[in-house]
Amino acid sequence: MTMRNGHLTPDALASLAASGGEDPTHVLSCPDCREGLTTMRDLVAGLRALPNPPARLVDAAKTYFRTRRRLEDLIGRLLEDPVLRARAGVKPEAVLKDAGLEPTPELIEALRGREVSRDLAQRLAAKSFFA
Repeated sequence: MTMRNGHLTPDALASLAASGGEDPTHVLSCPDCREGLTTMRDLVAGLRALPNPPARLVDAAKTYFRTRRRLEDLIGRLLEDPVLRARAGVKPEAVLKDAGLEPTPELIEALRGREVSRDLAQRLAAKSFFA
């Protein structure tokens, strides 16, 4: 399962991490997917260390990872696509929804009328995780 940008989906990475399967060729050659798989494996190891991890904790971990990957994907697309950047400045809610993200006030403000840069990427990440 791959996303539009060719990266493995968060669900595919989670399945790999949980199964302990071999790393696909893409993961070996892609720093983003390799980092995501490492993060997910660390998370799986932490959850396995618990005697009976609550289902809501496992679900929250999956949601966190999916949101992070969607945000990273959106930032990459914003950096590369001037049309999407222009649309994000005018209709940030729609851009966030299209990316599968909840359009929180913090994320909307971060997108509205701002120059897209790595600095914006860091602000978006911080706002999505700590809001």
